Amino acid sequence: MILPRILIIGFPLLFAAVSWWSVQESRRSHADRTAGVVVMLPQEVPVLHPFLPANEVEREIAELVHEPLIRLASDGTLQPGLAEYWRWTQDVTCWFADVAAAKKAQELLQAQIDEKNRWAEWRLSSVRVLENRLLLSFSEPNSAGVRQAFEIIATQDLKPVVFWRIERASPLRKSWDRFMAESPQARHVQRVWFDGANACEIVVAGESQRLLEDLHRFLDSGMGEPAAINPLAEVGALSEPVLDLDIRPGQHWHDGTPVTAEDARATIDFLRGNEWPLPNREALGNIQTIEAQENGSRLHVSFRRRQGTALCVLVNLPILPAAWLRQHPAPQDSDFVAHAPPGAGTHRIAVRDSRSVVLAPMQQEKNLPRFLFNFLASPLMTQIGVRTRTVDLVWPAADRTRQEQLRLTPPRQRLVVLWNTRHEVLQHPFCREALALATDADELIRSLPGHLGHADASLFAPGLWFSTQAKSRPFQLEQARQVLADAGWPRDVEGIARSAQQSLQFTLLVPGGDDLHTRAADLLVAQWRRLGARVRIEFAPDAQTLSQRLHEHRFDAVLLDQRFEVSWDQRPWWHSSLAKPGGSNFCGIADPQIDLKLDALAAEFDPDQVPKRVRELEERLLPMHPMLALFTTHDEAAAMPTLREPGSTTGPVSDWTLQTLTRPPKRTPASPAIKLQMRPRDEEKAGQRPAAPSAPIIKPQFRLPE
Repeated sequence: MILPRILIIGFPLLFAAVSWWSVQESRRSHADRTAGVVVMLPQEVPVLHPFLPANEVEREIAELVHEPLIRLASDGTLQPGLAEYWRWTQDVTCWFADVAAAKKAQELLQAQIDEKNRWAEWRLSSVRVLENRLLLSFSEPNSAGVRQAFEIIATQDLKPVVFWRIERASPLRKSWDRFMAESPQARHVQRVWFDGANACEIVVAGESQRLLEDLHRFLDSGMGEPAAINPLAEVGALSEPVLDLDIRPGQHWHDGTPVTAEDARATIDFLRGNEWPLPNREALGNIQTIEAQENGSRLHVSFRRRQGTALCVLVNLPILPAAWLRQHPAPQDSDFVAHAPPGAGTHRIAVRDSRSVVLAPMQQEKNLPRFLFNFLASPLMTQIGVRTRTVDLVWPAADRTRQEQLRLTPPRQRLVVLWNTRHEVLQHPFCREALALATDADELIRSLPGHLGHADASLFAPGLWFSTQAKSRPFQLEQARQVLADAGWPRDVEGIARSAQQSLQFTLLVPGGDDLHTRAADLLVAQWRRLGARVRIEFAPDAQTLSQRLHEHRFDAVLLDQRFEVSWDQRPWWHSSLAKPGGSNFCGIADPQIDLKLDALAAEFDPDQVPKRVRELEERLLPMHPMLALFTTHDEAAAMPTLREPGSTTGPVSDWTLQTLTRPPKRTPASPAIKLQMRPRDEEKAGQRPAAPSAPIIKPQFRLPE
């Protein structure tokens, strides 16, 4: 009898004690938080890795602490971060037999500055002699004057410029470094770019025979198999697009030291040297040279290839202090926890312990809120905090039925079905169209877990200024059946659509181990069965198997997560040159007109021209139905009545981030936002401020293992 009485009396007392402790903890989290925001989260304290955030919360905290060179604004435009201006130019380098020949060529070009001023016509800014080299700088990356200027000096004693590719079964770096240090022929190598550990490409000015012989002597020594050295191209001059970024004056790290272009250079070089799966990593690999100029106020970057989207690698890319990177040349997660790098964002990490992180604003005069993140928060502690009005945000939302409380983050990815257009059935566009019409996205969104959003059919992310927001075909089962019947594929007595030769059947490859993918696949198979399609599900056991199957094109249709990235280069996914085995055009689309549009879009340096090119591409590609967009995925938080938010917040709020809470309330009329602008060299010299804004593009990228 004693034990039951103890339990009867003790349990309520214990519950009361726990409740009292939870109230005190909640009040403590809310105490001394002038204009602060208290967030309750059940997860562990994140690492706060600036380049590899594990989830949306970690990503958004990092965006408050760290500042990129160029920031993607909420309205889909590029705005200044650490960089105040950016501009594309073009450098053309010619090599001559000697200095006298280079100076003679310079004089010929200088003679073109006459009444007509052909330099202005060519967009030629300067001509410099550097030993036996002549460097021509053009103010536009696609200047038509390059060819005209080159014709003036082509009669001089020009050396040929030859591109070579070197490959070896074993790593090249040590042998290459020894060649460059010891060989007298190394002086003829003008550029080198490593493509992984076992291959590199070089640019040679002049005759290459003796250089190649010496290269083999260094590279083949002690090797069982000689290195393969093959020519790629021969040209009269080396043309390189150049990106200059001016660092905004007055920027400081949270420790008070000034931000310079050297910090940006060190960060980009650091990222080029590791293998982290960063967005737009291919653009990092195309950087030829990078240096800080103008006493640290300008970042000067040259690229190997003419790719207008190379700018996008810098968008939302956090920049770290060069001093911190020197102290942590190979940082681990523990370094980011114990020795977090100073940022240059609006907030600094003021407190960090095993259960909480406090972010303090750097500029109090801007009335920015403090943030207190309470991690490992139990449901009881969260509920008490909500009841006592000491909590502002609950992340993730505990009650999704309270629509007015929901704050939905921007979509970072969407789920799509990618069709293999080489398949005997799916090669027919009308089959792919019918399957799209027979797909009920609303049913998928209602039936599957998590907060899912409607996806449009555009190749790019929704909500951006350039996006076509091409609408997906609405669910129309009868029309889908009619499309097949009109093409000679009526349904038989068993309900299976058939032609005279074959039936509508294929296999859907699904990544294994993911409940959302599995349940989505089951629903799709059931929906397509009503159309008359017989679909079998096959699971890829791991990411490596999935990647191999895709690159070998051993699938009929595949369910994939498609990650949105900042870029307008769509060549990797749809260009016919990449449709062969091993290429990334898994769908197999091969259309000459699409290739031309893809090439023109990727090479576009002027953001104002990108929307037009995007429309032209989608008008040609989307009617082919190469993929089926199903839905986007979002994180969701619940805003409590205590949360102070700018503007009206009735109903669920989409495209919401923590940055939203740092913006001033909207006013009428709204002040025009500052847009990142291009400043041509000729305007810069005249002291003029440019007016043409740059614009971002989000590129979808299928999330595959590196």
